[in-house]
Amino acid sequence: MSERDSTPEPPIAHPHNLVGAIPNRLSSEVIRSLSILVPHKFIFQILLEWLGTSCAIAIHLVSENPLVYVVVVLFIGARQNALAILAHDATHMRFLKNKKLADRIANLLLCWPIFLNYEGFRIFHGLHHQFLNNKKDGNRWIWNTHSQEGQKKLEWIYPKTGLQLILKLLRHSCFLAGIRWIIRGIYTIFGSGRNFATKLMAAGFYLGIATAITLFGFWTEFLLLWIVPLCTWHVTIQYIRLIAEHSNVTSPNPAYKDTRTTIPTFIEKILILPCNVGFHIEHHW
Repeated sequence: MSERDSTPEPPIAHPHNLVGAIPNRLSSEVIRSLSILVPHKFIFQILLEWLGTSCAIAIHLVSENPLVYVVVVLFIGARQNALAILAHDATHMRFLKNKKLADRIANLLLCWPIFLNYEGFRIFHGLHHQFLNNKKDGNRWIWNTHSQEGQKKLEWIYPKTGLQLILKLLRHSCFLAGIRWIIRGIYTIFGSGRNFATKLMAAGFYLGIATAITLFGFWTEFLLLWIVPLCTWHVTIQYIRLIAEHSNVTSPNPAYKDTRTTIPTFIEKILILPCNVGFHIEHHW
């Protein structure tokens, strides 16, 4: 073989290739300073997401324009995703020092509206952090990424072609996955081993919401403006985010081989990665 033939091929340029140096991990002192709880910011963000949702609903009701409705579905689905992200942060004790109060607020304002079992999520997400990318990883159960034998399912093998990725997202965004999430959420909220008082609170929450919707004759709007966004764009975002966070991550440095950070544009911050959730490698560190 000639010297020319043995020369390594140059790396293939890709728009997602790293530009610049890989940052060093922060010192313990800096991490502690950044880890101080700031409850008023958390509460403000919860209120901001619900205010945005309310405004989007009002805009649709006033306009009744099909194109406006599509935008509203995307926006509300993204706000539902933001509620899930804030619930995630609450499970990491990032909300209030009073854990019991934080859990109740998280259930009422973040989890139960999107049919999420807060306590169950805390358990499986904790396993995700504790056993990242091995057989005890909680994400494997939540997302059904592996077979019982521990083999990664074809759906979760990357990279994929653009068409394969689009077809996967479309398959999960066409209601069935969202309906399955709702059913699983309700089942785990009431059928899990949680204490009776929490189940009673959840029953009161859903009964109160259903009663209010019935009294105001708002069932059609509820389906169009809450269930449709949840079963379409909200589900799609969740898959996009998980793919970006953990799929096909490779690095010779063990500290960088399990997950990646994704820096969104302004529009992506609103519709896909709100609340700084893109900083995922920092989160795992």
